[in-house]
Amino acid sequence: MLLWFVETLFGAKIKPNERRLVALLALNLFLVLSVYYILKVVREPLILLEGGVAMRNAARGAQAGLLLFLVPLYGRLLNRRPPRTIVTRVLFGFLLSMLAFPLLSWWGVPVGFAFFVWLGIFSITVLAQLWSLANDLFSEEAGKRVFSIVAAGGTLGGLLGAQLVAFLTRWLDPMQLVVLAALIFSLCVLLTRAICALADTLAPDARLANAEASTTSAHGGFTLILRDPYLLLIAGSVILLNLVNTTGDQVLAMIVQTQSAALGSEDREQFLMEFYASFQTWVGLLTALMQVLTVARIVRTAGMRTALLAVPVLAFGGYGALALFPALGLIRVLKIVENSAGYSLQNTVQQMLFLPTSRGAKYKAKSATDTFFVRLGDLCSWALVTVALAAGWGTTTLALVNVAVAALWVLVAALLGRGYAANAARRRAPVPHGPWLGLAPAVSPKR
Repeated sequence: MLLWFVETLFGAKIKPNERRLVALLALNLFLVLSVYYILKVVREPLILLEGGVAMRNAARGAQAGLLLFLVPLYGRLLNRRPPRTIVTRVLFGFLLSMLAFPLLSWWGVPVGFAFFVWLGIFSITVLAQLWSLANDLFSEEAGKRVFSIVAAGGTLGGLLGAQLVAFLTRWLDPMQLVVLAALIFSLCVLLTRAICALADTLAPDARLANAEASTTSAHGGFTLILRDPYLLLIAGSVILLNLVNTTGDQVLAMIVQTQSAALGSEDREQFLMEFYASFQTWVGLLTALMQVLTVARIVRTAGMRTALLAVPVLAFGGYGALALFPALGLIRVLKIVENSAGYSLQNTVQQMLFLPTSRGAKYKAKSATDTFFVRLGDLCSWALVTVALAAGWGTTTLALVNVAVAALWVLVAALLGRGYAANAARRRAPVPHGPWLGLAPAVSPKR
């Protein structure tokens, strides 16, 4: 009965031998996103009280710089150990480092800057690991069916985490919240080990392939991306997505600031709190509805090409309208729809793009894409907004810049759709599977 309800709600079919893995992956993402939203609330007061906005901006730059070192290191680890072993160890390493912050804080050591940098890397790296694992476990056909359900776990986890931390802040201080988050995250580490063990049980031949995975490619994530036009398009799409979205957030902030400028200090603070509380509530609700009701249906009926174009086309049209009519009501609706579609549809199809790639790409290139190139997009937006503020650009000019970037994004998305279809066709040749036919061959065919 429950399975029928889930399949009907999502419009997706789960095969009997996929059910446990889908449930465990969705639960894992649910817990990880709950942990992130708890830690996200801790992050802001720590860094703002220690160093203010200037330290916050410096911490964002430090994240990208540190990832330039960590991504190649991750690639070298994958050359020496099986990928699934590395995923579990990476998560365990984050668990230990998470527990270090309460200890340092209780000893009187300032941790605001380090915690901000760490959390930015934690959030994107852990999610990249879990989605790499999901791409490794499912074939292209199976992933297109079940990834929307897996992603829904993360969406619901974010909603629960935000509500949970709002309730718990009445009784727990920031470092106690970190300890609570560590306890929850320890379950994620155990779940990840269980997922890997279950995959080996469902397809015993995957053990040997997993052990031999280091021979798939000796290249690091950056090298794989630069040598493969398809992977390069994925990285470019991620940069453009974050550039458009983050710049749009700045446009929203500028219009809201202008709208509230005539109010008194207390009324202005109340207006801003109410506006952003309502904004985030609508984004959360619409994201959940779109993830559950539309994502799988769009991918199944319209196909990957249309799904990849949906959010870029929405951004292009939305910011074009905003450039003509820079009103608060319009930007509010645009950003609610854009963020919701980005967090649900765009995020899910972005994970699906790695289904028809080699195993090395699913771990190394995906890790580089989901960490460094995400932050690179944020840095590009920061540079653009810095120039805009220095030059005195208004919201209309920034909206027009976003129109131009979104137009480039539409082109990249169209090329990605063609690349996905070509890669998927090449990898659909008959290959021997284990007992569970949904499991992807652990070592992909050589290119």
